[in-house]
Amino acid sequence: MAEKSAFHETYVRAAGAVAFVAIVDAKGDEGIGSAFHIGDGIFVTARHVIDGVTIKEIATTKSAHLTEEAGGKAAPPRPLEIVDGPYFGPDGLDVAVFRVDLGASSLPAITVSQHTDYSLGENDLVLSDILVVGYPPIPFTTVPSQVVTLGQINAVVRVRHSPVLHFIASAMARGGFSGGAALDQSGVALALVTESLGQGDMPLETGYMSLLSIEPAVDLAAEKFGFSTHGGYPGRYSDALFAVKFSDPSGRSLSSFIYDASLYVYDDDRDVFVEINCADEALLAEAVATFNAITPLTRHDVVDGSVLYTPEENPSAELLLEGGEAVAALFERSGYKRMASERSQWQLKPKR
Repeated sequence: MAEKSAFHETYVRAAGAVAFVAIVDAKGDEGIGSAFHIGDGIFVTARHVIDGVTIKEIATTKSAHLTEEAGGKAAPPRPLEIVDGPYFGPDGLDVAVFRVDLGASSLPAITVSQHTDYSLGENDLVLSDILVVGYPPIPFTTVPSQVVTLGQINAVVRVRHSPVLHFIASAMARGGFSGGAALDQSGVALALVTESLGQGDMPLETGYMSLLSIEPAVDLAAEKFGFSTHGGYPGRYSDALFAVKFSDPSGRSLSSFIYDASLYVYDDDRDVFVEINCADEALLAEAVATFNAITPLTRHDVVDGSVLYTPEENPSAELLLEGGEAVAALFERSGYKRMASERSQWQLKPKR
């Protein structure tokens, strides 16, 4: 009961930030999906909810419990109007963002996770409990009704049709949940609901749903609206200026979390170091030389057997990023596939 109570408090805080999206498709059939507010009037949803259809209505249906800074009172449900967007992620990413006019009234926002594909290990979120909020259609109801369910992340997987990690969760995938939020117990959005488990005419795995990691939603909101997870520079706040992991498709791996090459550029505005790894020793030497040609590096052999490089002459973040991109391009020209990446923007501020 204690766990349920904790999730109940999480739900009460989040409920007013989740809206339904009523649509009409090209055939004239009506449908429904979900979207959730991440701040500054910016909403996240699944691309397939609103792509190629007419948006009939967007509205919240739960009272919004505001912070004391925003008045501390419960605001009633409200209709919402898109004033910018929607914008869609690249092909293969079932994510979209749009902005609504909040006017003078506040709306609670759901905090988004800072995790990335690069930072997640293969077991990090497995067996994590989650709360899923959305608007699956309920027969005979007179208005759209918000539905909430508890689930658990049972697997972290890569799928053929998307470049970003998906989570398999033990919760029933019903259509209107699409675009809804999957929250951890603290109320942080780990992912959004995208699809059920099934292919073609195969029966659906009705006890599970597929969730898209929140990372591309953060990136898309940062690109289109300057959204920031820390109130300053667009995107997430990380000391990883630029980091990438690669696999070599010419070799068969039984795990999609085993990488054949990686690059990590760390910059916390005080210390800077670069780590480059590759199973191919000749290619590794070429990668180090490529970075070194852009900004010279000094090698350091660490006790645990790893090798770090520190840039000389305190180069700018822009120059470090140029070196990182050059190494990444070298790996890709050599046939390696980019599997996961991470970058931060705040280091690119003008140096004082």
